[in-house]
Amino acid sequence: MRLHETRLIKRPLDEVFAFTADFANSERWDPGVESSRQQGDGPVGVGTHYDLVTRFGSSRTPMTYVIEEYEPNQRVVLRGEGGSVRAVDEIIFEERPDGTWVDYTADLIFDNWIRWASPLMKPIISRLVGKKALDGLVETLEQ
Repeated sequence: MRLHETRLIKRPLDEVFAFTADFANSERWDPGVESSRQQGDGPVGVGTHYDLVTRFGSSRTPMTYVIEEYEPNQRVVLRGEGGSVRAVDEIIFEERPDGTWVDYTADLIFDNWIRWASPLMKPIISRLVGKKALDGLVETLEQ
């Protein structure tokens, strides 16, 4: 299942990229993330791992995300796994005169029975996971 959202954030590119690419911040803007912590110390870049607990309704799922591609101020790709879901999140950043354009694509692959139900669940997941996450990113960064 592919989720795709775009938003203009009225903040400088370097701030938006640094905040968003560091997935330890995802609990601050994504209502589907209950907690997020970086494994170990060090700068954010290729190979950085994060432990997340995601929530969907009353369900909580531990997930591990790793940065697979990292192009400062341009693009970050993260791969996540946990429970019955695998995810690849690609976030592209573009400087605009009035802020930063964020193009966010999440490809979700479900296992078990969820895989069969996912086409029916896509509108709900898209609204709760995709739209609300990007709305939260805009709100958090523009405060």
